[in-house]
Amino acid sequence: MDKIERIMNSLDKLPTLPTIYTKLSRLLHAPDSTARMISDAIAEDQVVAAKVLKLANSSFYGFAKRIGTLQHAVVILGMNEIKTLVLATSVVKTFHDYKSGHTFDVQEFWEHSLACATASRVLAEAGRLSSPEEVFAGGLLHDIGKLIYALFFSEDFACVMEEVENNEMPIITAEKKIMGLSHADVGRALAVKWNLPEGIVKMISGHHVSEKNTDCTKEIAAVNLGNTLCIALGMVSWGERKVPCIHDSVWRSLGIKISDLEFIIMRINSLCKENSSILEN
Repeated sequence: MDKIERIMNSLDKLPTLPTIYTKLSRLLHAPDSTARMISDAIAEDQVVAAKVLKLANSSFYGFAKRIGTLQHAVVILGMNEIKTLVLATSVVKTFHDYKSGHTFDVQEFWEHSLACATASRVLAEAGRLSSPEEVFAGGLLHDIGKLIYALFFSEDFACVMEEVENNEMPIITAEKKIMGLSHADVGRALAVKWNLPEGIVKMISGHHVSEKNTDCTKEIAAVNLGNTLCIALGMVSWGERKVPCIHDSVWRSLGIKISDLEFIIMRINSLCKENSSILEN
């Protein structure tokens, strides 16, 4: 069995998302679902429910009055927003008890992922994208393939990092050289296994935009730029040693000017702390 086949087969052994996300997805597609039914489903997982309610009351949404119940949160935020919050908290919960086999810092990984999610959403809103909540999820999961490598293929991934450190090689190049697949490839496969929305799958798969990338959607551009800004701002990006180049296709897709970045960066910095509750136990 070659390395690529071994990696892909290993995905079948990975944990599934908590049942709350699967149940919520079914409810959101059912025409007769009510806010009460959805809030009751979320309430079945107390950890997820508490985080959703805490985030609903954060400055990320900026509601003047406190949201006191899950049902109220569903009504105020809407179905898609609630689904994204449940997905975010569910994924973090799924990998909470896993430990990496080397120097990979799981906490730092999630801190960067959450910063990227926040930045991606801010950019999506600035670019007036139709589903900023889905872009948040794409940003949160953009590097999930790195986590899979670090947790389940730690020795091979240590070799990847040696290439990055010793030869100043981009991590995605080192991964393809040693593993045969990039973390974006593995992340895409996991997202498909979890039956995540196609838009999120594409953001995970395509977040490393190159000059040859002709399929840079607005959503992919938001995650790519969000990730780059977080690296530039020092918001931990495990495995990246240099700030990636921002290609013209990213600016064109988003329609954001460089002059807009000062306000965008200020908002990213102010919101990142608010969203940190997703990572709390």
